[in-house]
Amino acid sequence: MLDGARAALARGDIAAAESALDAARAAGGDTGEALVLRTHILLAKAKPAEAEAFARAALVEQNDPRVIAGLEHALGLCLRRQRRPAEALALFEAAHARAPEIAGLALDRADELQVTGRNQEAIAGYRAALKADPLDARAHRQLSHLLYRLGDDANFLSSYDEAMAKHPGRPILPLSKAGFLFQIERYDEAEECYARAAKLLPEAIAPLNGVAATAARKGDYARAIAAHRKALALAPRHADSQIGYCETLLRAGEAKLARQAAETAVQLAPEDQGAIAFLTLALRACGDEGAEAIDGFDRFIRVFETAPPPGFSSIEEFNAALNEELDALHSSKREMLNQSLRGGTQTLNDLFSEGHPLVDLLRARIGEAVAAYIAAMPDDAAHPLLKRRRGDFGYSASWSSRLSDCGYHTNHVHPKGWISSAYYVALPDAVADETGRQGWIKFGEPSFDAHLKDPIRRVVQPRAGALVLFPSYMWHGTVPFRSDKSRTTIAFDVVPR
Repeated sequence: MLDGARAALARGDIAAAESALDAARAAGGDTGEALVLRTHILLAKAKPAEAEAFARAALVEQNDPRVIAGLEHALGLCLRRQRRPAEALALFEAAHARAPEIAGLALDRADELQVTGRNQEAIAGYRAALKADPLDARAHRQLSHLLYRLGDDANFLSSYDEAMAKHPGRPILPLSKAGFLFQIERYDEAEECYARAAKLLPEAIAPLNGVAATAARKGDYARAIAAHRKALALAPRHADSQIGYCETLLRAGEAKLARQAAETAVQLAPEDQGAIAFLTLALRACGDEGAEAIDGFDRFIRVFETAPPPGFSSIEEFNAALNEELDALHSSKREMLNQSLRGGTQTLNDLFSEGHPLVDLLRARIGEAVAAYIAAMPDDAAHPLLKRRRGDFGYSASWSSRLSDCGYHTNHVHPKGWISSAYYVALPDAVADETGRQGWIKFGEPSFDAHLKDPIRRVVQPRAGALVLFPSYMWHGTVPFRSDKSRTTIAFDVVPR
């Protein structure tokens, strides 16, 4: 019965997991494994404080080392959720010393080592996990991302090559490696890996979509469209496949067909900001004025001036202190590979949930601006931004970006958001350039040539202490700048509750 509870929890069915656990406990009592599982279920229900109290109480009467390790692992996860990384790591270390074989423990420990800046120990942890299981997708992914951020190009992606040499028939390896190769624009190698995965998974859409995307980047639109259509024949109601198809059609200048694909994607996933973003591009490419009603570049991009939080006489004084607090978090040598930033660094994990004192002060001010932005929205049940209007909101993600000389953000959208943002902490003098608009944020231009007459629809000059809010589906990026001073921002995605 415990196996049934674990399986239900793994697939996200919390009610079924609780039911199976209750049945198991009724039949066999409160075994140590059941107590560990109960803690994980409480965590899945977003009750970390309650889960922590339960795990601590359960630990008191345990003497089985494996059960103790399981509870320490679960307790560490509770503390991670409560913005206590040092305490979480201490528990992961203790659990790992008792029972390193517990599923997920080695990787949680390595992740926390990375969060606390112990990168070389994290690398060793990921490598140990891969030695135990060469097919562990999470370990490969986390190791590769870390090696890239640290600039270790000699070892970047080497774990995939080692594993593929031993397990040539396992498709997850070339498929995952292809994603990294695609992101660093090594398209020939990426396509080779996607094609290899497609042979191993002839009925899967992910390798076909990868082949299509790499072919489109190389300008081979006929082959790209053929691959897209094969994937859509397998899964016509897959929204991401329709979005990818729309992008290829826009690249190829097929605006009417792109519009059909985008409309289908929005029907399948009406709150997916990427689907809405591609619909606006397709409408613009078709010359349809309906795009402006959705985008609302003048209507929905708003700039708020931030008042200094309590204890600070000016926003300049606060930003200077905040910038120093962020210094410790920007420890990588270069950007995250799967983010829009180029030429700089970005913080790990969720910034608003890590307990940084000055960030928390800023968050209170940000909440005031977001509330004002939402309050100004009119009711419109047909509009993709306005129809989600709620009085209450939360943050689905938050982070800090720091751009260096020649740095910029590629044009992008935030698929899982609702309202997105940029708060300016520290800026180089180059942003004063009103001709070249160095370091300015630009709106409306996609990340590729979609054959639009006027791709950039609005630009906003950054000012330290200003907060810019805009719809998450709105294409945005930054103009590169030249300076020996960094451009530091805090960003977040708001979602309705």
